[in-house]
Amino acid sequence: MSKEDFYSQKSEEFVEEAFGGSLPAFLAAFTSHQKLSKKDIAEIRNIIDKIK
Repeated sequence: MSKEDFYSQKSEEFVEEAFGGSLPAFLAAFTSHQKLSKKDIAEIRNIIDKIK
């Protein structure tokens, strides 16, 4: 298993355990304590657009 695959799996497990698998709930919790930059927002939008 590659390092990237390992961390991807751990991230998915964390979101599942802590937020019931809800990525929007994770993002809401994360952004309530850390402001996203315009660059961060653009990168997140690009990721979402790629999976549509």
